[in-house]
Amino acid sequence: MRLVVEGLHTYYGASHVLQGASLVVEPGEAVALLGRNGAGKTTLMRSIVGLTPARSGSVLVDGRDLRRAPPYRSARLGLAFVPSGRRVFSSLSVAENLEVARRSCPRRRGPWTLKRVYEVFPKLAEVRTRRAGHLSGGEQQMLKIGRALVTNPEMVLLDEPTEGLAPAVVEELGQWLGLLTRENLGILLAEQSAAFALAHTARGYLLEKGRMRFEGTMEEIWDSAELRSALGVAEHPNRTR
Repeated sequence: MRLVVEGLHTYYGASHVLQGASLVVEPGEAVALLGRNGAGKTTLMRSIVGLTPARSGSVLVDGRDLRRAPPYRSARLGLAFVPSGRRVFSSLSVAENLEVARRSCPRRRGPWTLKRVYEVFPKLAEVRTRRAGHLSGGEQQMLKIGRALVTNPEMVLLDEPTEGLAPAVVEELGQWLGLLTRENLGILLAEQSAAFALAHTARGYLLEKGRMRFEGTMEEIWDSAELRSALGVAEHPNRTR
């Protein structure tokens, strides 16, 4: 799957949040979307999948423009969104959360069965009968990723996945992202943490006040004055030793 976002303008009421944002994610590529809180990262993610429709611009998935399409259509084409925060069906069990997601894309076929999700995330298998609202933050993150995977997507959009997680869980999250890239899934990773995002992607974009301020490879972003200015990052971590 190839994702091409061109010139998106998205508003919340009179507030002009995205001001011509554009990006490209190639099939099987892992791309970072960096920016501070309020830069527009979540709005861009939501505009891509149709949850917050853009007023103008285009969202091309393998050449099809989905800007005005309902969210279920992008999901059934293979685009999965993992939202930030504790966005689970809290009154349903872990197993029920996964089953609801699986049934949402009944025609998609692939390697991600419920059994395989439980194998990759054995903790979910242990708590499969527990209500999702009673899970820890790390367990809910596993569930949100598992919920995306059972739709057998070709590309996964992850919005601030490290937010509020303990360092040990963040390390696990990095391992899960490694698994997804080895599965040849496209990834768009929205993150405030440049160190985490650029450790798990090959290139990225820097979003500031609704506009793309910089784009480049991991090394180019680390070396950019734009990163230091926008995120307050002093220098490449490998150069601090």
